[in-house]
Amino acid sequence: MLKSLQIENYAIIRSLRMDFEEGFTVITGETGAGKSILMGALSLLSGNRAETDVLFDKGRKCIVEGTFDISNLGLEVFFSSNDLDFHNETTIRREINESGKSRAFINDTPVNLTTLRTLSSALIDIHSQHKTLMLQDADFRLALLDQFAQNQSVLEEYKSALNLWRKKKKEYAELKTWTDEAAARHDYNNFVINELEAAELSSEEQELNERKIRELSNAEKIKSHLFNSLNMLTEQDGVNVAGLLGEIHGEIKALEPIGGEYEAFAQRVESLKAEAQDLSFDLSRKCDAVEVNPGLIESLNARMDLLYTLQNKYRVEDTAGLIELLERLRKESEAFNDNSELLEKLSSELSETETLLKKSAVKLSESRAGCRSGFVKAVKERLALLDLGDGDFEVVMKDKGTYSDNGADEVTFMFSANRGVAASDLAKTASGGELSRIMLCLKSIITDTVLLPTVVFDEIDSGISGTTATKVADVMSLLSLNHQVISITHLPQIAAKGGSHFLVYKEQDETGTATRIRRLDAGERERVLATMLSGSEASESALKTAHEMLNGKQ
Repeated sequence: MLKSLQIENYAIIRSLRMDFEEGFTVITGETGAGKSILMGALSLLSGNRAETDVLFDKGRKCIVEGTFDISNLGLEVFFSSNDLDFHNETTIRREINESGKSRAFINDTPVNLTTLRTLSSALIDIHSQHKTLMLQDADFRLALLDQFAQNQSVLEEYKSALNLWRKKKKEYAELKTWTDEAAARHDYNNFVINELEAAELSSEEQELNERKIRELSNAEKIKSHLFNSLNMLTEQDGVNVAGLLGEIHGEIKALEPIGGEYEAFAQRVESLKAEAQDLSFDLSRKCDAVEVNPGLIESLNARMDLLYTLQNKYRVEDTAGLIELLERLRKESEAFNDNSELLEKLSSELSETETLLKKSAVKLSESRAGCRSGFVKAVKERLALLDLGDGDFEVVMKDKGTYSDNGADEVTFMFSANRGVAASDLAKTASGGELSRIMLCLKSIITDTVLLPTVVFDEIDSGISGTTATKVADVMSLLSLNHQVISITHLPQIAAKGGSHFLVYKEQDETGTATRIRRLDAGERERVLATMLSGSEASESALKTAHEMLNGKQ
């Protein structure tokens, strides 16, 4: 149970302390006095995100601290697994510093918000008016049914099967995608290999072909120039260059006896003569070898077109690049791994896990279906206590056809407030006051099945009055027999049922306005209730009624 709540520097609360008792505690106050602010501070202990503008005094930090008696809740394992000190009286603290940053502590040990939420969810449940909207949420309706059925172990079994199935499904999908892509690449690689192999590539072919094409394309020109060169070298206008060099050699040789340098000149002329004879022979042979062959040019051009096309197609610079590509693709093709067997194995495992998942989902559905009549009966009994007994309440279940985090079921709450009127979707037909009472019924039923020490109702009584308000108070009182119940209310019928009563009010001084709170004694309670009854200053009749309400005569 919540033993105490200390709030420092939060919104318009400067400093406030509340000490709580077991049973039913009520908190009242005028509109705007700060009741919602009080709940905002309490929600920080449940792990809610801290707003950045909550500091009353911007120069110091905000502190919200709650002390809980957890001696009989079996939370020792939680504290041990999170490396926290366990104390029968455990303190949860939130701090918000001047820059708006928040920190959380459990027994003075810093913790993250996830750890804080996990602990607080086992200690306190805050239900505000807007939470009636949760009845429109399909997952929330399922959670209510599961809590009533105490389906935790069945749900965990299902979730384990679901996680395994999702894991296998992901593994299969990833391998299937990879295998399909690899097979497509393999097929393409083989196509390229076949195309390049059919081209019978040679690393020197391109250069040789280019040179040969140039010669064949200029054959006539080459023959003409070679013939003219040969003619000038051997004989032109009766002049033979080789013969002249022979005569020059004779002239220079005659001078050899005069000096050694003439002998050198003679040797050089003799070399020129020999070179002229060799050049004449080579030019003659080359001239005879040059052929004019248009057919061969066409064939070589076609071959070069093929090589250029392949180079452009596969984005390489030359034939050597094509050969390199061919060798790489051959290696990749040899290394290709056909994963069909592994894929088949994973498919079988996926099928097996889906079968297990289906069994778990059916088991979960059967558990829900098995408790449905008991759940409906319990809700109807509580609705009868709240002046909704003439209506009808049903739970409709159907298979969604898909596996979600909480099973394959879809649950709809059907409701009718009037006898003889067919029940329809509660979330669409119930009024605000009806939703508040229905949610109170559901909360009171569910808290009977879970070990939750403290339940907080924040103006859940909105939209009701009169005898209905009294019956709502009776349900809260019934709930407080097994749980600590704290209710923020504006109804005197509920306020009168509380074992203890706190009043929230505003107080002004020279520094401004601040929210205060105090526990009321018996006399103060009568006056506060009388004021709530009359709406103004407490009249004698209102005081009498308040006295009777507090003493159980109304």
